[in-house]
Amino acid sequence: MTFDSERAYLRGPNMFPRFNVATVGTPLSLSRLPDRERLLVFERNGQQHALLTRQMAYHHVAQGELAGNPYLVTF
Repeated sequence: MTFDSERAYLRGPNMFPRFNVATVGTPLSLSRLPDRERLLVFERNGQQHALLTRQMAYHHVAQGELAGNPYLVTF
């Protein structure tokens, strides 16, 4: 099956604003997040980063830098 652009509902490349993540975040132990908060966790070269899934449900795309390299996360 091929992609049929005539049937797609595309509203432009920036329908949702990208979430630009700060290079330095708050350690999870100091965040005071409720135990039930859901996180999207990823790692690069031993460095970990976590994003709130409720933020990602709105933004759909997050970008930043981790371990000296840029990243892009989609949800």
